[in-house]
This record gives sequence, C-alpha cells and structure tokens, in this order.
Amino acid sequence: MEAFVTGGGTSTAPFTFEGKVQTYQNKTLRWKGHFEQWKTVLDMGLLDLEPVTINGVKVSPRDVFHACVGPKIRAGEDDRDFVIVRVKAVGDKDGKPAEALVEVIDYYDEATGFTAMQRTTGWHAAIVAIMNARGQTSRGVKPVELGVPAKPFIDNMRKRGFSLTERFGFV
Repeated sequence: MEAFVTGGGTSTAPFTFEGKVQTYQNKTLRWKGHFEQWKTVLDMGLLDLEPVTINGVKVSPRDVFHACVGPKIRAGEDDRDFVIVRVKAVGDKDGKPAEALVEVIDYYDEATGFTAMQRTTGWHAAIVAIMNARGQTSRGVKPVELGVPAKPFIDNMRKRGFSLTERFGFV
C-alpha cells in the first residue's frame, strides 16, 4: 500500500488549530499506484466542472468521467471493503509526554449491503444532520471540529454499530 497526504474532511482543521498544533497531517492509504492514477486523471482535467464543448454540446468533464468510468469501477457483488480511520495526537499534558489515539474500523455490512466506504463517508453526515435538527449543535456556520460536540457524535456512531476505540495516556 502507499500513503499520501489528502485534504478530505479536514480542510478547516489546520486553520482552527493554527498556533496550537505543530504538525497536522491527513493521509490516505490505497493500493500501490492509486495516487499516480488519480493524479493523471486530475492533470488531464477530467474532474473539472467548467463545461467544454463536444460536437456543439457543452458538458462537464467530471460528468463525462463519471458516466464513462463509474460503471467500470463499481464494487462487484463479492467485493468486501474495510475502512480504518486513525487519529493520533502526541504532545504534553501537565508537563509530561502524552498520547491520544482514536480509531474507527469498519467493514462491509452484509445486512444492509452498504460498503465500509459508504458507511464512513455518509453516515457521519446523517448523524450531524440529526444532531442539527435536535438542537445538539450550536447554531450558525462553524467548522465541524468546533460545531459538533464529540461525545454525542461518538455515542451516535456506536449506536449505529461503528467500532470506535479511544486510548489516552502518558508515554
């Protein structure tokens, strides 16, 4: 596998934690060659939203890409995926070296047919939407790391069957 730095859902965190965190990285693990394949797709402009004209018809390169490639890369019936999300913080607490680790491991759900990628990509948004509707988040526009209270969010993840572990301690 290969690891590469990605933005994902962490786009606001570097600004939120500026001056408080020395190093902040978000990495994705994929099969060897994945990054180079997607870099080529990006470099060719195939994910651009600005329409181009083909035979007198304006189309978005991204729409064409999705229409052509999407059906060919969908998971087959026998494909079972998994997702690992690991957040590790290393620093000092009360003048002593400390470490915190939070980890989510999720697998293809046989009962629902949802892939782990679908579950970990979409379910958190649904949980936050429910929390918003119930008034469990503060009003107004805020980055997720400031606007969503961690404990109720984690409780909701566990309620929906996500395996989430937390480890905190001095090293």
